[in-house]
Amino acid sequence: QAQLLKSCSFDQAFAMHRILLLVCCVPAWGRVSNIAATGNPHAPAASCSAESAGDCECPAQRLDLSQANLPLLPVQPDSFLGMEEHEVHGLKVSLYNFKQPARLSELQLPFKLLLLRQVDQTDLELLEVPSKDALDSWFPGFAWSILLCKRCEGRHLGWKFTPTGDGMPFYALIVEAAKEDELESRLLVHLRAVGRPLAALGLAASLSLDG
Repeated sequence: QAQLLKSCSFDQAFAMHRILLLVCCVPAWGRVSNIAATGNPHAPAASCSAESAGDCECPAQRLDLSQANLPLLPVQPDSFLGMEEHEVHGLKVSLYNFKQPARLSELQLPFKLLLLRQVDQTDLELLEVPSKDALDSWFPGFAWSILLCKRCEGRHLGWKFTPTGDGMPFYALIVEAAKEDELESRLLVHLRAVGRPLAALGLAASLSLDG
C-alpha cells in the first residue's frame, strides 16, 4: 500500500486512501429471513411448566422491528467484538457482538445483541446486580440489569440498560440471525448448555444470587 501511494500524486493518493477506508468500514449487509430472540445459549435450557403446554416463548421474544425502536449507541471498546448489519423485510437492523470482560467473568462468553427501546413486559423480571458490576457496561453511561422471563424457570433473555445520567433506557436481547440459505439448518441446531450459569448471566464468577 505504501509503495502504491508513493507512485501517485497527492490527490490520487488521498482519493485512494479514502477508498481503502471505505472498503474497511462498509458493513457486510446480509439478507436475513429471521432474527430470533433465542435467549442465553450458554445457560442450561429452561423447562416449561405444565400450564404453559410446552410453549416457553415469552412475549418479549416477539420482536418489534421498527426504525423508531432500534437505537444505535456507543460501545465499551475492550469488550466489543464488532457489528453485524442485516436487512429484514427492507429494514436495516444492527446487531452488536460483545464478550464478557474478564474482570466480570473469567469465561468471557460471547453474545449477539439486538437493541430495542421497548419490549413487551409480560412475565418479565429484572435481576439487579451490585452497582460496581452494573456500571461496568457494554454501553457507557448505562447500568445493566439481567432480564429474565418468569414463564420458563427464569430464562435469561438479555439485559436492561438504564441511563446513569441523560438518556432513555433500552433493552439488549440475545439473538440469532439466519440468512435465507442458512435458516433451515439453523432450526435444526439445539442450543448447548454449559455448567456455569452464573457467569453466563453476565455476573462476576464469584457472585452468588444471594448476594
